[in-house]
Amino acid sequence: MKALKRAIILFATFGVLLFAKSFMGRAAAAEASAGAIYYVRFSGQGLNVYADPSLQGEPAAVLPDNTYVQIILGPLDFLVKIRVYDTGLEGYADMRYLRRLDAAVFDYDVYTYEELEEDIAQLQARYPELLHVNITGQSADGRNLYELILGNTAAPRHMLVQAGIHAREYANPYLVMEQLEQCLYYYDCGYFHETSYRELFENVAVHIVPMVNPDGIALSQSGESALRSPELLQTVRSCYAYDRAAGRTKNSYERYLQRWKANARGVDLNGNFAPGFGLDTKATQPSYAGYPGAAPFSEPETMSLGAVTLLCRPCVVISYHSMGEVAYWNTAESRYTEMNRMFSSYMLSLVPYKRMGSGTASGSYLDWIYSGDAPVCSITFETGDTDCPFTLAHYPKIWLEHSLVMQAAAAYAYSHAAE
Repeated sequence: MKALKRAIILFATFGVLLFAKSFMGRAAAAEASAGAIYYVRFSGQGLNVYADPSLQGEPAAVLPDNTYVQIILGPLDFLVKIRVYDTGLEGYADMRYLRRLDAAVFDYDVYTYEELEEDIAQLQARYPELLHVNITGQSADGRNLYELILGNTAAPRHMLVQAGIHAREYANPYLVMEQLEQCLYYYDCGYFHETSYRELFENVAVHIVPMVNPDGIALSQSGESALRSPELLQTVRSCYAYDRAAGRTKNSYERYLQRWKANARGVDLNGNFAPGFGLDTKATQPSYAGYPGAAPFSEPETMSLGAVTLLCRPCVVISYHSMGEVAYWNTAESRYTEMNRMFSSYMLSLVPYKRMGSGTASGSYLDWIYSGDAPVCSITFETGDTDCPFTLAHYPKIWLEHSLVMQAAAAYAYSHAAE
């Protein structure tokens, strides 16, 4: 963890050395909310606090996890000036290791649909002018499908972040909700590359679909007791019988459900788009994974995500999947290869994942957005370095790598993407 922390602090594109002078000059404009208390987390051997904003030299202090601090200046990218709570010690540190004590989004092990709904309600109550909530449909098992909009809904540019399209990848909905909350509570004091959060999100509205597949996620987390519909329960049991008979699984029923990727109807939602629908079919009938459905957009979840995409017409899209610490950025049929080469290089300077090659269209969401008339920059991050679903122990590294992705993508949309 300490080596990772040092590597992230020193990565070239977002190094604080470039901004130290500017940081000091923006003190009045960038003051954090008075009185908010933060605590140190994920620091390993401790969070280094420096006397100088360059974060160079010997640290003035090393704070163990759960130390309480206040942010008195920033953030500028990940740099903040802090005061250790109830002492006179002040210095500069990496804000990615700090978490507000009153954060709404707090459960990062098994993040459920019910917790998502609670967090959405709390965030909307706290930030009614900054966060807009739309229900865009219902899943097959009756769960609401949400679109959250950060910032100015009438902004000239829009970007979209989606997560949780595969059930067992349920660490990612938590990640995007924590990213969202961070942007909300730094809205009036944060800067990214010298542009204030307020200016960014006034000009780039961020549309977030935090949990594309709530039924499948509930099934992966809690087993068949999560299902409300007797018909869907029978579908899931039939999927297990099919996959056992076809040699597609040797797992116990309990483990089979934990490894579930599809929605509650046994459709792999990331194959339920066009073009390329059905070209890479791995199952010929409903299954835990690999069955694309009867037709493109046959599922309420893909219809909802498709509608959000068409209505907001994003110039930038971030998709979260797991696993492998790789990034998909293009398809062989893409109309926007060169613009995505630039965008993906920018994003991979922040998140040091392996860039994957261009695959052939197979009905994924990425295939669909790249086939449209609206130019779009997109990258798909595959978080985690172990099999899904993974445990709490793997989340700190993911957070440190991705905590600034939402701000960075918005900054790119603001300065680079076409109107």
